[in-house]
Amino acid sequence: MARRPTLPEMPKVVTHRYHSTRGVCRNLCSLCDANASRLLNRLRSESRPTLKPNYLARRRTTERWLSEAASKVLGRTLDQRPAYFFLGDFSYFADLSRPAALVIPLSSLPSEGITFTLGDSMSVVDERTRRVYSLQEMSALFLKGEAVAGFGLSDRSGFQTRFIEVQVWDGLSILSTQSP
Repeated sequence: MARRPTLPEMPKVVTHRYHSTRGVCRNLCSLCDANASRLLNRLRSESRPTLKPNYLARRRTTERWLSEAASKVLGRTLDQRPAYFFLGDFSYFADLSRPAALVIPLSSLPSEGITFTLGDSMSVVDERTRRVYSLQEMSALFLKGEAVAGFGLSDRSGFQTRFIEVQVWDGLSILSTQSP
């Protein structure tokens, strides 16, 4: 008799990577073009030389799509830009541009204020089948297993090229009380 494969369990934590000098849950698109461009140039020279010249334009386009799609999924207008997290514990792998990690329980975030993409939203936005998921929809995907197979849920064993991104639209006051 064939053994049924074990379904991945939905992680109980999310991870935000950041640089302590720039702060927790900061969003590049919150800056004006001039300040965002200065920050991107500094990142290119310090730790992220592969950031493309059109990164800011692509990021802003991605956030427009994310905001529209998340508004539909959550059933309301979103008033702020998201903070980005990984689903799972991604506190192990060294990232020079974001050396600090904030790992918090997924349950500490308001379910009506978070969305998910199967992969980095900057890549997902270009997919023909792009989609944003609510917490309830993401939980259902984990129960089925297939859609989430192959996505890294921790970087304990090394860098993950495929991960599930979490966009936190509400609850940033909760995050500011967490100790980074």
